[in-house]
Amino acid sequence: MSERPLTIVSLNIRGLGKDSAKQKLIKTWLSSLQNPPQVLLIQEHHLDKQGVTNSTKGLEFWQGKAFWNLGIPMGTSQRTSAETAILVDRMTAPLIKKDGILVEGRAQYVTLHLPDISELSIVNTYAPRTSRERTPLWKKISEANLSAEHIILGGDFNHLEEEGTRGQAGERRIYRREAATWHHLTLQYGLLDAWTLDNFKKMSKKEYTFDNGRKGQGSVVSHIDKFLVSQELDSRGGRIEAAPSIRKISNHSPLVMTVWGRTLAPPKTTTYFDITLLKEDESRSALLEAWEGTHPPPSQDANWPGWLEATIERVLKCNGKLAKERKREKGARTRGL
Repeated sequence: MSERPLTIVSLNIRGLGKDSAKQKLIKTWLSSLQNPPQVLLIQEHHLDKQGVTNSTKGLEFWQGKAFWNLGIPMGTSQRTSAETAILVDRMTAPLIKKDGILVEGRAQYVTLHLPDISELSIVNTYAPRTSRERTPLWKKISEANLSAEHIILGGDFNHLEEEGTRGQAGERRIYRREAATWHHLTLQYGLLDAWTLDNFKKMSKKEYTFDNGRKGQGSVVSHIDKFLVSQELDSRGGRIEAAPSIRKISNHSPLVMTVWGRTLAPPKTTTYFDITLLKEDESRSALLEAWEGTHPPPSQDANWPGWLEATIERVLKCNGKLAKERKREKGARTRGL
């Protein structure tokens, strides 16, 4: 990871084709994010080689690179099924040292060399709908033996490890053979579901990433879009969010994950010391009292750094309280005029 956070978005776009309006919606939504992603994983773009060449100008707004895993032809028709793509912004593109397709239409990866990690591989997957078809996919990703020091596996997994659905789970259940290959994959790469990790703060109350839009008994909502991270990335922590659905794009919600950089723990609010409070007798006395505290200065054998840190924190807290009180009093006087 670099010094800055890494933000990744995964979205099943349910077809792109020549739909320039959908491309514009995706662009607008990504641009509206407070922290625009460096990496975008998309599934089900429904584009063949010609479609990628002719129909994706609307996505070329990052000035970065796009890596396409083209679809599997469906018989004699021009339609394809099972497609993925990885798009990166212009700042991240030079850091990519390797890329490749693990399974045609189903899984691909890029490997980045970042300042404080030798390698980070990001894998994008679009899994089949049935447990029988998913089994060989997990096996092939395992057999790829990705050598990166750290791995993020994201995308549309189309399965449910736990009770994460409302309605008919049906073919999204994991059966015995798939369970064996899936657990082997996660153990091999040491992967953990970021959605379940305490170190990744959930930024919304929304629990589902898929909603078929039906009402009553036909309604199905589930959490089939995921990010799995290696254990060291878990220790860094971050945040994750199932963003509000954009129905004109897809019945999947965008899944947004940020992993903190090496020196970037969750950002803290900067506390400033209001020096003007030292000019007033009452506030100066209060600050002096906070500095002296209830504990005597430490002896030579005491933990001086720890005592000093606690004392400074106490003074800053007192300073902030006094500043708020003065601001409140000033506001009351203004309203009384």
